[in-house]
Amino acid sequence: MTFAEKNARTVSFFPFRGKHGAEVPVCALSLAAAGALRPGEDDGRRKDFFSSLGISDGRVVSLSQIHSQKVCVFPGPDFLSAGRPPGDGILTDCVSAVPCVTVADCMPVWLFDSGTGCFGVLHSGWKGTGILASAVRAAEARWGSKASDFSVIFGPHIRNCCYTVDRERAQYFSRTFSASCVTLDETLLRAGSPWPYRLSLAEANLSICRSLGIPAEQISDTGICTCCSSLYGSSRRESAGKPSSPAASGSRTPFTSMAAFIYYS
Repeated sequence: MTFAEKNARTVSFFPFRGKHGAEVPVCALSLAAAGALRPGEDDGRRKDFFSSLGISDGRVVSLSQIHSQKVCVFPGPDFLSAGRPPGDGILTDCVSAVPCVTVADCMPVWLFDSGTGCFGVLHSGWKGTGILASAVRAAEARWGSKASDFSVIFGPHIRNCCYTVDRERAQYFSRTFSASCVTLDETLLRAGSPWPYRLSLAEANLSICRSLGIPAEQISDTGICTCCSSLYGSSRRESAGKPSSPAASGSRTPFTSMAAFIYYS
């Protein structure tokens, strides 16, 4: 039994596209069966999950996520004393670090720079869309990275088959990123829905990649909708019909927060 087969019930792995001469980090996402893995929610479960993959707790770098475009950069071993700073993206060049964010309908974005070796993962929800550009600029500033050297993966997230928004949000995405992000659903409009527009976070991020100059052959999209598939945690699907209350740090959420992480095995 291969490593991937052994852990197939609790984690999915996604490969980078493009030609890479050196060793490439592994991109992974926990599945719903692994349980909620948000830091502070059940740290014992979280520790056991990473241990099952041969990853010690001290290697995992996490954030206090704030639905932003803020990227935290950890050169070398700086991650060892980082704590959990506020932000939604992590970049490092330290091969012993395991950058990790949690998602449940928001898009995880993995990235790797074959030129400088820096790598990381981003939490990109609707408020944080644009964090990919922030990450590439941060890598350019810290390591002298080039956008053309990056490989990017758009992970499982709520897709436009399930993600409907109001006019204000639709106009924001259309104006800020690309008109291709948004589609008016005439059936929903005729039915009087206040959210008649279908929003594609993948199209928005693809537009960002194009504007940065990341080659198309180095961009991957898993094509998976978290809301459609019960294999994945989904805020919208799991919270449907439940009272809405923002989760305080350490409290339990009504949905399964998945760990999106990147590491060298």
